[in-house]
Amino acid sequence: MADSAGFGAFSQRELRSIAKVFQVMGDEAVEESRKVAYDISNLAKNEIKSAGYARTKGNKAVKRIVDGASVSRTSKTGRLSYGFAGQRFSGGGTTQRLWAGYEFGSKVRSRKDGIVRRFNQFPEYSGRYGSGSRGWFIYPTLRKIQPQLTQKYLAAMNKVVKDWSKSG
Repeated sequence: MADSAGFGAFSQRELRSIAKVFQVMGDEAVEESRKVAYDISNLAKNEIKSAGYARTKGNKAVKRIVDGASVSRTSKTGRLSYGFAGQRFSGGGTTQRLWAGYEFGSKVRSRKDGIVRRFNQFPEYSGRYGSGSRGWFIYPTLRKIQPQLTQKYLAAMNKVVKDWSKSG
């Protein structure tokens, strides 16, 4: 695995090798890795929450989306979830169905009578980023803090592996 400060993300090969390491590690080491992943996911959740609270377009809905985030306690690599059927809006919509509109926006459509956005409750389309969309508050925040999260995760996992290799 890459340990450099500019390291952005794990490749599929690196994720498979991490999964293999988890299979041979003892229960204590796996439990420690879950704690580390939970702490790092909470850090990401809080950063995304502050970015969501700074939004001005659809700020009430965005606040409900980021307030309802869920962090998995059982994931060994960290998992955040947004949008659930149980979080209902007054019009009957749920954060499960609407979070993507607030995150990525709605494209502008041309019509005979002028330019009209297709879904006015959402912000404008955020634009392209690589092969996907740029996003407004979740994905830009994750891209910004990804090197920091990766460094913390690698440092903590190196410690777990060292402790496990000494005891196991």
